[in-house]
Order: sequence, then structure tokens, then C-alpha cells
Amino acid sequence: MAARAPTQVQLPQPSADRPSWVRVGAVAVLGFAVGIAWPRLAGVRLGPSAPGESAASAEAPAASAKVAASASASAAPVVASAVVAAPSGAPSAAAAPAPAAGVMTVARGNVVSCKTEAGEARKGKDCGRVVGFDAIAHSRIKKLAALPAAQGNEGKLSVVVTLDFPSNRVIFVDVGKSSTVKTPEAFKAALVSQFQGVTLAAVEHEQPRVTLSFAASLAPAGAAPADAAVVATPASASDDGSASIVWDVAIVRDAPHTGSVVGRLPRGTKVQLGESKAGWYRIKFGAGFSTEGWLYRAAVGK
Repeated sequence: MAARAPTQVQLPQPSADRPSWVRVGAVAVLGFAVGIAWPRLAGVRLGPSAPGESAASAEAPAASAKVAASASASAAPVVASAVVAAPSGAPSAAAAPAPAAGVMTVARGNVVSCKTEAGEARKGKDCGRVVGFDAIAHSRIKKLAALPAAQGNEGKLSVVVTLDFPSNRVIFVDVGKSSTVKTPEAFKAALVSQFQGVTLAAVEHEQPRVTLSFAASLAPAGAAPADAAVVATPASASDDGSASIVWDVAIVRDAPHTGSVVGRLPRGTKVQLGESKAGWYRIKFGAGFSTEGWLYRAAVGK
């Protein structure tokens, strides 16, 4: 076998086993520089912020929010800006006073047409008189002055009603074509409501079904229509028992209420009054007061 080379061991000199302080100093300086510069360059804060810096950083988002709020307010609708900018002393639309209700004047009702028990159609004076319905109609028609449609409105309003005495009710209500008020159809629904449930038991009549018309005048508050019709004041009987007819035409019957017609007396006709029965007078009329009959009391103002 070949002979092995002898093992050699080298021992370092004591001077070579000592650290190089130059290198240690260079590494320390380089590490310190990196530790200080890197957080600043990267924007990383390694320790807690000072109190002053924290307040400043907290105010920054608030300032951003105010800027955003200002931008939103500037973009708000013009209507909202107008409401905010309105003077405090200016009256609002809701506080404006409502227009005052007008004045409604209603004339005496006129008989337009009727139907007899036999179904015969008649017109005007041939239908006789309808007594006691004017007060019912007037109170209801006058209430129309309080409607919104009546505010600032004026003119004539024609009201047509049909009375059916067998059923004891008003069966038809409408606004006539001769109306001159603005939007007359706005009054119709109120009229129908006003005449619902009206009973005719106290109304004197001659025919079972009668249609009447009422001329009403609407004027602004504080004024009365110049052409408002005035119902004549009935005349009372004189000392000698005579009286004058105050209706345009008064019908004389041979019995109260349902008797046959025996005469028609025009306004101003003199009659002599006799006994009274159920609101009717036995009268004498004609030449020398030789004809007798029964007359409804309102025709002579009694």
C-alpha cells in the first residue's frame, strides 16, 4: 500500500482571531442609515403619533366631509334654495286668507211643466200652483255660495227640480242651460246632495208630478245682485172681510186641496173671505161676489 501523506494542522495566529472593527463600524453605520431612512421613504410610522399630530389628522377627514357637504348643497334643486332664502317676514301660501263666500239670492220658483194623474203633459200655468216648496228649495240653493266653485264666481244659476208627490220625493235635479256662472256643472253634484231626502208632505200641489225652475244670482261677498227677484209681500184682509189676490194666478176649487178647479183669479182680484179649513178659505168672487169656492190661504196673504 502506498504510504499516506502526513496530516497537517495550521493554527491561526492570535492577531488573526480578533474582529475587524472597521468592518463592524461600516455594518453598524449602514444598518442605522437603512433603519432611519426606510420608514420615512415608505411612509410608515413606527411609533405613536404626538397629540398635536393626531388632532391634525382627525381634522383632515372632517374638513373633507365639509367640502363634500358644500358640494352637495350647491347641487341641491333650485326650489329648495328658494324656500331657504325666502325672507322670514314674507307670508306663506298656506297662510293666505281664503276668499270670502259669495252671496246667493234665489227668486220664487216657477212651474215649468207637469203631468196629470191621467198622464197628460201640461206646461206653465196649466199645471196650477205649487205652494210651500220655495222655502225648502231656497235654503238649499243658498248653501251653494259656500262651495269652492262659488269663490270669486258670479252670475246667474238656473236650478231645475222635479217633484213626484206619489213617492213623496224629489226625483230630478239639474242646472239649467241659462246659467251664466263659470263652470255651472260644478254646482250640480252639490244640488243633488242638498235635495236628497226631501219630503213633500207639506207642499200644496195640484198635479202629481211637477217640474219647477229657480233663478238664483251669485254675487261677490258684500254685494247683492241688483236684479234679484223679490217675492211680493202678501196683503192681509181688510176690515170688511175682503182681500186681494197676491199670486200671479190663484186657483179656486170646489173643495180644499183636491177639489175640482172652478176658477182662476189674477193678481189684484178682490174676494170675500169666509170660513177657514186646513189652510184654505171659503171665498166669494166674481161679479157681485156671486160665485163661491175654496182658495189656498197664501194666495191672499192670510
